[in-house]
Amino acid sequence: MPTTDSGRPAGSGRRLPARHRALAALLGTTRAQVLLLIAVHTQATTSDLVEELAVSAATVSHHTSVLRHSALITTRREGGSVHHGLTPLGDGLLRAHGLPGAPRHP
Repeated sequence: MPTTDSGRPAGSGRRLPARHRALAALLGTTRAQVLLLIAVHTQATTSDLVEELAVSAATVSHHTSVLRHSALITTRREGGSVHHGLTPLGDGLLRAHGLPGAPRHP
């Protein structure tokens, strides 16, 4: 999804580029935003996503569950936090839409 300079999703009043619209049509707007935010940040906690998207923790948990069951992200618990990262399939999906995937290491 489009982001501001801070990396946060841009306001909904702005028309999304075609590659973003295609991904949002496939996954749903919020799930597409979640997937892109996880990619941009390499990994993100549920709390990070709640803050970035300004939605409830229950909403984020629902969307990350769908993405996890679709093999697009992984989830691991570390102490009191839940960390989400891209799978190779999630990375490939973003890259196929011309969007940033997981950073590549040489």
